[in-house]
This record gives sequence, C-alpha cells and structure tokens, in this order.
Amino acid sequence: MIYVIEAFYRDNELLAFEEELPAGKDQEVKRIMGWTAEQQGWEGYNLTNEQLGALENLLGKKIYDPAYLFQLSCNA
Repeated sequence: MIYVIEAFYRDNELLAFEEELPAGKDQEVKRIMGWTAEQQGWEGYNLTNEQLGALENLLGKKIYDPAYLFQLSCNA
C-alpha cells in the first residue's frame, strides 16, 4: 500500500501539495490511524493534529501549516 499525506488549502480545498510516506511503514500507519481492518486502496481520511504529528515522524519532516487541511490517502 502507498500512503500519501495530502494538504489542501483551507479557503478553496484545492490540493496544495503531497508527501508520500516511506515504504514499509504499513504497521506504523495502521497503529497511528487506529485501523482494525485492511485498507482497500481507495480510501481517504481526514487527519487529526495528533495523527499528522505521528505521520510527520514517519515522514522525517514537519509539514504542518495552519493554512492547510490534511488527509491521508491509501493507494494500492
């Protein structure tokens, strides 16, 4: 599964940028997101500040900015 953090402008909800999480982090992502079922590969999830912070740790850099809304997408 490929996991991508997507940032959308708050004012118009257009995509501003994306950050792909490193491969091989599936179990960590599942724990952070609290998933109990396998993902299908088409889902998108709004991220809480806590979830985003934990995903930033996996990413290895800070991307939070209050100008954006953040989601996590799952792609097969």
